Amino acid sequence: MELQLPVYLIYPVYTAVIALALILVVPRPEIKRLLIYGIIFGAIINAVLMAVHSSLDLGGHINYGSFGLGNFSFFPPIAWTLWFIMFFYFLPEHSILTAVYIVSAAAYAMFFSNVLVNLEVFVWKAGRVIYPFFLYLIWFTIAAWGYFRIKDKFQQ
Repeated sequence: MELQLPVYLIYPVYTAVIALALILVVPRPEIKRLLIYGIIFGAIINAVLMAVHSSLDLGGHINYGSFGLGNFSFFPPIAWTLWFIMFFYFLPEHSILTAVYIVSAAAYAMFFSNVLVNLEVFVWKAGRVIYPFFLYLIWFTIAAWGYFRIKDKFQQ
C-alpha cells in the first residue's frame, strides 16, 4: 500500500520546512530584525507578482485546496517571507559576491519552482527556465538593492 501526500498539503509542508531551516540557521535577534524586510520583499512582492501573473494568465499557484481564496494561495507569501529572511541574513555586503549570490539564488528559485511544477502545485505558462530565471533575478536584485538602501539609511 502506497501512502501519498495530498497535493494541497505540499504548501504547508514546504512552508514548515523553510520555517525549520530558518530557525536552525538564523539567530532569533536576526530573524526579528529581518522580518520586516522579508514581509516587504517576500510576501508583498510575491502577492503582487501572483496578482499580475493571474491577471495576465502567465501562471501561478494551483491545487492549494482550502489553503487559499480565489487565485491566491495563503502559504507561498509566508514561505517567501521566511526565505527572504535567510536571503538577507546570508547576503554578502556590497561586493562581487553579492552578484554571484543573487544569480545563484535566482537559479535555485527557478529550479525549485520547476519542482513545484512537477508536483502540480505551480504552473508557468511563459516557459519553465528563461522567464522564471529572469523574473527571480529581477526580483532578487531589487530586493537586495532595496535592503541595502533601507539598511544604510537607518544605520546613519
